[in-house]
Amino acid sequence: MPIAAQTTGGHSTLDLVLGIAILLWALASVSALLGWLTRLPRRYRKRTADHGQRRSRHRRERVGGDADPGHAEDARATMAAVQPSASRKSDPPPGAGIRPRTTDNSSCAVASRRPARPGPRCSPETLEPLAQNLDTSHRLQVAEARVAETLAALPSDRWLIERYALIAGHRIPFLVLGETGVFVICALTGPPAWDELRLPAQVAEQHVMPRLPGYTGLMRVGLCRALASPGIEPRWWCRPGEPGAWVMGLEWLIGWIEHFGPGHGLGVTDLKRLRELANPKPVPVARVPEVVPDLG
Repeated sequence: MPIAAQTTGGHSTLDLVLGIAILLWALASVSALLGWLTRLPRRYRKRTADHGQRRSRHRRERVGGDADPGHAEDARATMAAVQPSASRKSDPPPGAGIRPRTTDNSSCAVASRRPARPGPRCSPETLEPLAQNLDTSHRLQVAEARVAETLAALPSDRWLIERYALIAGHRIPFLVLGETGVFVICALTGPPAWDELRLPAQVAEQHVMPRLPGYTGLMRVGLCRALASPGIEPRWWCRPGEPGAWVMGLEWLIGWIEHFGPGHGLGVTDLKRLRELANPKPVPVARVPEVVPDLG
């Protein structure tokens, strides 16, 4: 009986130990499973947020913006921002698709080169009015270049020749000052119209002359037909009650300037002083603050 009792009690202790071990293993397994289940949604949300960041960074790079790696967006907010813009048909925002031009062989520089468009895209009637203006502009450039070449024969110590002088909003092709007086000279591409006689004289009288207080001489206006025969003699043209101007060819331009004599001319010292006063001087410049464009 004592042996049987001891055997029976021994089996009961072993079963108790095994039961406790199984219970502890089961609790540990449940705890590990719960921890894994708890971490699973967090990993999924992180992976979804990273995917939303990549999509947002890709959209910003497409419109020329800089990606911000430290900016995290929620996946649902990103999808809500993308889906309405994809479904809404509207014009692209200003600056969309703009990329800086580079000189290297990067993909951005290669992608910016677009193929040429062969064949006409506009009718001749569309281009003709602008072409006529451009032709006039080109002819005027040639005429002014010939006048400048002719005036260059004047001695630089006795004459000051100012090209495209901007006075009171009017750009004067040639403002000439020297030993026989002050002259406003314009180049012509053809026969002068009446307005071409009147307007330069009005600018000289109303805007240039008041900027020479105390000058007692006359301010003379000359129109040079640089593309016509160079032998056109100087002739005075005007209409009653309107200011007029002299019209001449290239060969007569220097002779016309020197014809008036030194009675009201400027001396060498006057011209030197005028050059010194007209030299550019440093002035404080208000800089425009740097503005980062909003490219959408």
